[in-house]
Amino acid sequence: MNPFEDDAAIAKLERRLGTLVAHFKALAPGMSDLPLYNDKVAVEAVDFMPFGDMGLGVLVTPWFINAVFLPLDPVPYDIDKIGRTVVAELPAGQRSFVMGGDEATGLFWSHSILSPLTQIVSHEAAVILARAELAALLTQPRAAAEEESDSSPEARSDWSSGREGAAATEAAQPVG
Repeated sequence: MNPFEDDAAIAKLERRLGTLVAHFKALAPGMSDLPLYNDKVAVEAVDFMPFGDMGLGVLVTPWFINAVFLPLDPVPYDIDKIGRTVVAELPAGQRSFVMGGDEATGLFWSHSILSPLTQIVSHEAAVILARAELAALLTQPRAAAEEESDSSPEARSDWSSGREGAAATEAAQPVG
C-alpha cells in the first residue's frame, strides 16, 4: 500500500470513528441506570488502525469492551444482518464477530472482550485492558510464528483471509 493510500484510509477511519463514538456516547445516558454500567469508564475508540478495507481497534464503553471491525466505507444499516456472526482471520487465529450497527454508523462487527465492567476500577484500567487484548489479537501464537519463520517468504506473504472484508495489511498504525 502506498503512503497516500494509508493517509486516505486513516482519514476515512477517523471520520468513521467519530460517528461510532458519537453513537455510543448518545446511548450512554440511557444505559446509566443499568447495573452493568460502570460510571468510572467513558466511551473511547482505542488504537484503531486500517486493516484491509476495515478499521480494527477496541471500543470501550461504560458497559462493554469490544474489539471492533469498522468498514472504512460505510456499509448501509440492514436490520436483517444485525446479530449475524462473521468469522475473521486474525494473527492470533479465527475470532467470531457479531454484526451490529445503526442508521448513522452503518454496519460494524464486534467481538466481546469484557462485559460487564464491574471489576474495572478506572477508565485508564479499561484502556490498558483494551490495548492488551488488541495486541493479543494481533499477535500470532508462538507455535504458528515458529512454523512461519521456517517457511519461505512466499508462504508468509498473506496471513489473513477473513470473511466480510476483514483482510490484513502489512503495516497498521493505531488511529484512535
